[in-house]
Amino acid sequence: AYLRHSNTLSCLLQNLFRLMPVRPTAIDSRMQVAHLACWVYRSVLQVLPAAARLWWQGQEKRVAGAVESYTARHVSPCLLALELSAVQRRSNKIPNLTVRARPTAREVLAAYEANEVYVELLVCLPASLPLGVPTVECSRRVAVSPQQWRSWLLQLHAFLKNQNGSIIEGLELWKANVEKRFEGVEECAICFSIIHGTNCSLPCKACRTCRKKFHNACLYKWFSTSNKANCPLCRERFF
Repeated sequence: AYLRHSNTLSCLLQNLFRLMPVRPTAIDSRMQVAHLACWVYRSVLQVLPAAARLWWQGQEKRVAGAVESYTARHVSPCLLALELSAVQRRSNKIPNLTVRARPTAREVLAAYEANEVYVELLVCLPASLPLGVPTVECSRRVAVSPQQWRSWLLQLHAFLKNQNGSIIEGLELWKANVEKRFEGVEECAICFSIIHGTNCSLPCKACRTCRKKFHNACLYKWFSTSNKANCPLCRERFF
């Protein structure tokens, strides 16, 4: 949030694109600054994918197109390989969740099975990762209502779009949310998630009127941006 509000990341990325060569593969030992610029850009996309995506989405069409083309050609293949490698390493190490990478198709197949519930997800990674947002499809589900599935889908999509985390971290958080739902914990009505994507807290602040619970961080952001102290759902005064 600090990087976004201070415009620091935007300034950094704009300057990196002034320093990076048109053909990174042609860098030689005399082009130390260009080499460093390429390395920093790759690191930003790896560590702060959501923040970089937000910057990219705010660019004019011509600039956004050039950035996406450059990234898809020179950076995304490396980041895709890292993401899929991380999935393979965790393939059979998460209880009740089996994940499998399909490198050729740029896909991750995840299957969750517990308490007579079975859900199979297909996460499709874009060629311009992380500028493009991964899409999530349901291959198969058993004992899960359409309404509940839509809620789970929103949770995973929100993490992949807005949080600076990996695909496997998003799937692990999604699984934790599913299991908390089975325990009777309700989702935060602001972010649609039970476990907060950043601080891993549970919804604990309840509205005295509608009794719905929210994450502390979600409420703080809501009050700060709306400049009101009303409940996001019933619109009555929260405090």
